[in-house]
Amino acid sequence: MTSATPPSVKEGDGSGPRRLLRLVDALCSVQGPAPLAELAVCARLSKPTAHRLLRVLTDEGWAVAHEGGRYGIGPAVRAMGAAVAGSAGRDSVERVIVELQKEVRQTVHVGVRSGDRIIYTHKVEGDQPFAMASRIGMHQPLHSTAIGKCVLADLDEEALSAVLERTGMERRTGATITTLPAIARELARVREEGYAMDEEENEANVRCIAAPVRAGEHRVIGAVSISTVTFVVAREEVLALREALAETARRLEPLFGR
Repeated sequence: MTSATPPSVKEGDGSGPRRLLRLVDALCSVQGPAPLAELAVCARLSKPTAHRLLRVLTDEGWAVAHEGGRYGIGPAVRAMGAAVAGSAGRDSVERVIVELQKEVRQTVHVGVRSGDRIIYTHKVEGDQPFAMASRIGMHQPLHSTAIGKCVLADLDEEALSAVLERTGMERRTGATITTLPAIARELARVREEGYAMDEEENEANVRCIAAPVRAGEHRVIGAVSISTVTFVVAREEVLALREALAETARRLEPLFGR
C-alpha cells in the first residue's frame, strides 16, 4: 500500500492544531493566492489533508477560495495583521477608530467576515452612559447587523442565497428582516448609497450605521460601524455621521492589505 503523502512531504506532528498553524503560515508566506498543491508542500501536508483543513479555514474566515482551485489569506488573518500593524508615526486600526470615536462620541466597531458570521475585531466605547453589550471576539449574524449587510451587499445573487440558506434569517427583534426579497431590496440600497443601517434589527434600542472596508481583490471583508442608542441619538444625527464614517473606512483599507 502506498502512502497518500508525496515522498517529498512529511506531515510531521499529527496534531490538528499544529497542522492548521502550518497551513496558515503557508497562506501568509506565498505571494498571492496559491494552488492547493503548493500550499500542501509548503505546510508539509498531504493534498487531502490540506484540502480538508482549508475547508475549515475558509469556513472560519482564515482563508478565501479563489477561482482555479487557489487559496489566499482570509479576513480573519488580515484583521489580526491590522491589529498589530500600527507603529509610531503610522496609522493603526485602533488609532484610526479612536480618532473617529473622539469626533462622533459614539461607540465604534470594526468587524470582519468569519465564515457565515461577522466577528468584532476592534471596539472603542462611546461617551454615552449606556454601554454596548458587544465585545471584541463576539460573533454576530450577517443579515441583522449593519456590518453584516455591508458584507452581504458585496455578494452576487448565487452566493447571497447560499449564505442565507445555510444560516437562516433569525428574527432577532421585531424589526429584523427575515425574507430573501426584503434583504435583497435592502442590500441594493446599501450598494447604491455606500453604507448600511441596522434599525434595531439586531438589538432593541440600538441603531447602527456602517461603511464597508475592502481589501485584497477589492472585495468587502468587513466594515466599520457607529452604534447609537435610539432614545439618545436621533436617526438624522446618525445619518449625519456618514462622511466621517466613510473617511474612516478609506483609512482602514490599507491596514487590511488592500
